[in-house]
Amino acid sequence: MKPHRTLSFALLSGALLLTACGTGSTPPDTMAPKITLSASPTSLNMPGSVKLTADASDNVGVSKVEFYRGNTKIGEDTAAPYEFTTTLTAADNGTVTYRAVASDAAGNTAEATTSVTVNVDVTKPTVSISASPTSLTLPGTVAFTATASDDRSVTKVEFYDNGKLIATDAQAPYTASQTYGFADNGQHTISVKAYDEQGNVGEATTTLNVAISDANEPNDSPANATPLIIGTALNGTIAGQGRDFDYFKFDAAQGDMLKLTVKSVSVDPASTLDPYVMILMPDGKTVLEKDDDSGAGLESEIRFNAPVAGTYTVVVTSFDIYDDEQLTDDRATNTYQILLTRR
Repeated sequence: MKPHRTLSFALLSGALLLTACGTGSTPPDTMAPKITLSASPTSLNMPGSVKLTADASDNVGVSKVEFYRGNTKIGEDTAAPYEFTTTLTAADNGTVTYRAVASDAAGNTAEATTSVTVNVDVTKPTVSISASPTSLTLPGTVAFTATASDDRSVTKVEFYDNGKLIATDAQAPYTASQTYGFADNGQHTISVKAYDEQGNVGEATTTLNVAISDANEPNDSPANATPLIIGTALNGTIAGQGRDFDYFKFDAAQGDMLKLTVKSVSVDPASTLDPYVMILMPDGKTVLEKDDDSGAGLESEIRFNAPVAGTYTVVVTSFDIYDDEQLTDDRATNTYQILLTRR
């Protein structure tokens, strides 16, 4: 029986020895990753992109980095460098906080935060507009001036006439001008738009009234004389300025038998014009004929034979203006019709 007991002891001893010499199990990973988070840029004055960069490490290995805005996940990266790009606008004005969470294979996590300050301009520039003059009765140029300011800066001012862009000025004083004639008669809405760097727009409007009664204007000098065509009547007005002289011109051959008529009340009963008319020779100096009929009709008529071939000039004004160098007569009702015919 002893041998049997010895063998059992040996086996038991061997078993004990084997158990004592075994490798055992691997300890679990309980170490969290390390992480820092940065943003570039850290402040925005205009809409743009922000790049988030996480610097993450772990004793075993980082499996992923997740990016959050507040508690909302906005992206993740599984390989270094751990990055994510997002966009911010004026709707994000204020402080925006981001969070990055690093995880390892064992599920250990660590997080870091950073913030971005957003201050996108949402304030419109203030602007006003003026016109000089505010109304036109003669063809001419109107000057427009805009006064614009902004909490940051004004980049440009645009000028519009009835919705059509007519000028742009990028430097104060912000000005523009536009020339108007008879065809532009009517009320014009002059508007301006002032822009800042962010594209915010301030607007203002004013009105301009163009009421040019004489389609032939500007014909206030021989150089700007309106052509007269034999047999074609033209309408005019001695108005719009204190002392208005209207000039017309026509070509005649030597010996042409012509008649020049300037009518007022017979074609417009409301007319207040007592017309005074002169015809100048082609030399521009010699007065060939002059006429003022202050009779019941207040009409002027000149019959003449052209003494030489050339270009003749007709001058029409008010008798009051002709008679007194200091007198003005600019009533809008000083209307007339001029007609050159053969006889």
